[in-house]
Amino acid sequence: MNNSSHSNPLNSPEAAALLKDKGALKKLLSSPEAKKLMSMLSSQDTSQLKSAAEQAKNGDTATLMSMVNGIMDRPGGAQLMRQFEQKFPGKKS
Repeated sequence: MNNSSHSNPLNSPEAAALLKDKGALKKLLSSPEAKKLMSMLSSQDTSQLKSAAEQAKNGDTATLMSMVNGIMDRPGGAQLMRQFEQKFPGKKS
């Protein structure tokens, strides 16, 4: 699986809805899937993660998505992302 085959869930209608619902966002971020994703992201270069988070905060999600795509290429990473995406509001299970 190469990085070009991954969609950007941050640009999805579900993500847009999530950003408008602070309660759902808080619930999603406290989920076991979010915690595992953060752990996997944190196991990478922490300075790169901080930079990617700052860029994403300013609207540029490319670096963060590249890091997430790298996780999706790791064993169990794609499954974790599917589980995480299923928690988005409005997402069909």
